[in-house]
Amino acid sequence: MSNNSYDHAKDAFAAPLGDFIASIGEGVGEAQAALDEGSLRQTLEIYNSDPDKSHETLKMLRDVGYQPTFYTIPKTTAKAKISLSISQQNAGIVNSKNKAFRPKMYATPVNASNTNKYNMSLNATAEIEFDIVPVPPTDMQVIRFLPNVVDKVVLDTDNNEKIVKRTFKEIKELLGSYNLSYEIQGEKEDDPVTDETTFSEQLPKFEEKKLIRADDVITLVV
Repeated sequence: MSNNSYDHAKDAFAAPLGDFIASIGEGVGEAQAALDEGSLRQTLEIYNSDPDKSHETLKMLRDVGYQPTFYTIPKTTAKAKISLSISQQNAGIVNSKNKAFRPKMYATPVNASNTNKYNMSLNATAEIEFDIVPVPPTDMQVIRFLPNVVDKVVLDTDNNEKIVKRTFKEIKELLGSYNLSYEIQGEKEDDPVTDETTFSEQLPKFEEKKLIRADDVITLVV
């Protein structure tokens, strides 16, 4: 097959090397987004459903503060056989007589199909290998669901549900598992808060706010 076929293949499939690598990264990003969407869907099903009409399992998961796992693709290693070419690009006019050019590298993927069709020589190819690793934003806020801090659902001797108050000790353990801070409102000097103290309400109220950030403070009202 003539060199024209080979040149045609390069023209048809070639892309700047940076764009070639970026397209692989975009594919990994789309896969990660699909994983996140599945986990978020489960989370919303648990916490945004009507508490009075929820399935028994959803109620139990919500009461214990369960959060579905968000899976992460920790590392993606990409290997590709490519044909490299360099093209000169106009980088602007230096003066009225001369123009500046800079080289730009293009990559054409090489596989069995276009090797046979366009007579690409495997001996003229290069192999690149690179890793795609997720890096979280440096100032990322951790968002989590607001637990029902003050009240909890328990079963009585007849296996009927009833709502009881958590003790301060239980509340501290719960907030600790969420890495959340708290403050106390309404404490009196002659009646200090102890581990057995219960609270009338929490702010923000459990019914009013579903999502909180890691630096939010839960107010416990005596």
